[in-house]
Parts: sequence; structure tokens; C-alpha cells
Amino acid sequence: MNTHLTTRPGKRKLLVFAIAAILLTALAWYVKNYVSLEELADQESRFRAYISLNPWHSFAVGFGIYLGLALVPGTGGKAIVYGWLFGFWQAVTIVSVGLTLAAMAIFSLSRYLFRESIECRYTIFLSLMNKHLEKEGAFYLLTLRMLHAPFSIVNPVSGASRVRTWTFFWTTAVGLLPANAIWVYVGIGLPSLRELAESGPGSFISLQLIVALVACAALPLLIRWLVSHFGIPATHRGSSPRRDQT
Repeated sequence: MNTHLTTRPGKRKLLVFAIAAILLTALAWYVKNYVSLEELADQESRFRAYISLNPWHSFAVGFGIYLGLALVPGTGGKAIVYGWLFGFWQAVTIVSVGLTLAAMAIFSLSRYLFRESIECRYTIFLSLMNKHLEKEGAFYLLTLRMLHAPFSIVNPVSGASRVRTWTFFWTTAVGLLPANAIWVYVGIGLPSLRELAESGPGSFISLQLIVALVACAALPLLIRWLVSHFGIPATHRGSSPRRDQT
């Protein structure tokens, strides 16, 4: 398993959590001192009521916004926000489908328009990916997805690799689902502004939120442990994977 893409994922997650906690604390302090939280809570209540009364329209608009943001590198934390707003099942659907479609778009652009530039820029990693794909097949890409390896590298390099389009699609959809569900669950654990107004910053602390944060940090570490102890299942082939031209 190539470790260059998954360098200290657990520590990165913990850093994200720490930054999020600091930002939330700062936001709570700012709102308490300079903004009427009651007014914001009323606005949030009206917004949630609109989502409840117009589920299909809200879902479509939310999906469109998410898909656009998913195409922009570095826009993390979206799943948490969508879990907070839409609830578990709607948010998981939006996040999973949106990320998969965005990944397919970058994959297709890389394969059919920018293959040569990707091959020149990521020569070493592309060679390693093709080697792992030949030995481990779809399990290699599935493992990268479950570890949430950087999309900005995996998506374009996969397009220039020998992986088949269908393999890339299903490994992306399946591999991202566990982490997506956990991040959405984190969003569900966050208090509404009304709860924040009534209970104060202490409402951020809940068993559900703690469990979700621990699961976010533990998932990549668990997958890395499994890979390091059991490896990635090899795919025995009579010949190397063909380059998909469809």
C-alpha cells in the first residue's frame, strides 16, 4: 500500500477537529457578544421550515450547491454542514452522490483531455498506481477511497491510469460511503442555533458528537492497521488490466 497518499490521516483529522472546535468556540463568543442569537435562531427556524415544506426543491438546490463545491479543492467540512441542515439520509445521499459525480468528472477530464499533462506531472505515482492495480486490482483503489486519500491526486491520476471507468466509479461510491456517513453524523450531533441560544456553548458537548468525532479519527487508523497486518487482497489475472478507452 502506497503511504504517500495517506500520510498521517488520523493526525490530519484530529487537526481538523481542533480547528473546528476553535472556530466554533470563537463563533459562539462572537455571536454572544455582537450578534443577537435569538434573531439568528429565528432565521434558522424559518430556513428549516422551508426545507421541511419544500423537500424536493431544497434537496435539488442543496445537491447542486454541493456538487459545485465538490469540484473545488480544499472545500472540506461540507458533509457536516449538510448533516446539520438536512438530516442523516438526505445528507448522506447528497454527499455520496455529489462526491462520486465530481470524482467522475475529474476522472473523465483527466482521461480524455489532460492525460498527457497528468502523466508528466505525476509520473512516479502513476507508475506506482498501475503497479498496484495490476497486483491488487480494484481493492487498491477501494482502500485509497476508504482512507479518503487526497481527491486532488487520486481522481486525475486514476484517469490517466489503466483502471476501468466502471471500477473507478463503484470503488469511489462504495469506498467513500463509510466516512461520508460518519461526517454527516457529526453534523447531526451539532446543536441548532435555538438549542445554542437556550443552553449556551455547553450544548456542543454531547455523547453523540463525541462518538462521531472518535469514529472519524479511528476509521482511517483502523483501515491502515488492517492493511498493514493483512495487506490488500491480490487479484490474480492472466494479463495486466487494459487501458479503458470507453
